[in-house]
Amino acid sequence: MQSKHSFSVARKIFNSFAKLGKPAFTLAEVLITLGIIGVVAAMTLPVVVNKYQEQVTVSKVKKFYSLINQALLMAIDENGTVDEWGFIENDANAEDGEYPQRSNKLFSYFKPYLKIIKDCGNESGCIGSGTYLRFNGVSQVNYDSDKRYYKVILADGSYMWMRRDLDSPNSICKGADGGLNTCGNIWLDVNGKKPPNTIGKDTFYFVILKNTIMPAANDDCKNGGGGWGCASYILQHGNMKYLYK
Repeated sequence: MQSKHSFSVARKIFNSFAKLGKPAFTLAEVLITLGIIGVVAAMTLPVVVNKYQEQVTVSKVKKFYSLINQALLMAIDENGTVDEWGFIENDANAEDGEYPQRSNKLFSYFKPYLKIIKDCGNESGCIGSGTYLRFNGVSQVNYDSDKRYYKVILADGSYMWMRRDLDSPNSICKGADGGLNTCGNIWLDVNGKKPPNTIGKDTFYFVILKNTIMPAANDDCKNGGGGWGCASYILQHGNMKYLYK
């Protein structure tokens, strides 16, 4: 149907020039030109779409970074720095080494300052199901079913989950990540349940310190790396050129 339409358009163009008595392209030349335009469009459209998706991802990472730090600052103003917050150290509901109440308590300090459209707590339903991947394709964790993470869907449709750093008691703000003393961990999935559900592509990692939130300092946002430091790359460079290296 499309080919008949293209042929009809080409013939009309040809006939118009013929009626005017002016030099015109032959019908064959018009068809060849239309074919070339179609091929070029087919080749460039995916590039344009990917570039747009990259810009959307970069914008969401920047927006989230600002939003989550604002939430932290308001929580600190109300409760003191993170290392002064009250936490549950021994979780009576722990199963198989999982300590959901610790992460739940940590998130409770942030919750009043975030716009949330769905709150799953430590249950499933707010994260893409199945195992997330690292940038290098290695399987990471099925965050959706893991009760150690507190999970929510934010107002812009992004997925966010948080974990109190380390399972051992009295570890608040004594975790280790890139030489930093961390208090907790945050993951952001900018496009919800849609694939690829991969660290460094649509999912990004941040660490909670006692008075700020930072992207992970890992130098692994590159081919063969885990992708943990890709949020840092985006915030520094404003792009995702590492995807094409």
